[in-house]
Amino acid sequence: MTLSLTVPRSQLAKLQVHLMQGGIREIGGWLVAEQTAPGEFELVGLTVDLEAGTRDRFDSLPEPHSEQMDRVLLANRGRTGRIDYIGEWHSHPTFPPIPSNIDLASMTDMVENSGPSFAALVIVRLMGNASIQATITTFQRGQLPEAGQLIIADAAPEAECREGRRAPEL
Repeated sequence: MTLSLTVPRSQLAKLQVHLMQGGIREIGGWLVAEQTAPGEFELVGLTVDLEAGTRDRFDSLPEPHSEQMDRVLLANRGRTGRIDYIGEWHSHPTFPPIPSNIDLASMTDMVENSGPSFAALVIVRLMGNASIQATITTFQRGQLPEAGQLIIADAAPEAECREGRRAPEL
């Protein structure tokens, strides 16, 4: 299943603020999305942990995210589609936004052994204080990771977004 994730400009702006706050430390969190069609999702919120990361590592622990996720779910309870956890995101402030072997192993282990049957991993990098480079990789039980598609809602003509492991500037 090739997964597409539409990111509204309002969510992109929140992400940009968090990335500026994180500086050269890796930060990240959970992604909350509404399913709009089979394999198609729209980001409705995200959680963030600004404390757990180092210059080259981010570990997603449930404690800082559970309450934030509850708030996102509550704020979006009037939407018509199913809203739920879709995966994780984190930054690579000093490296290209491409999943590391640790990232790939962690997400694969989650979908194969302990979590949902599929999940997405979005890795982002703030370029200067303006644009964001991003990739999305999808994980599905019993299958190899594959590139997904990020779509920016209401994207300006100069904004560019491509699939998977390439790092488009958003």
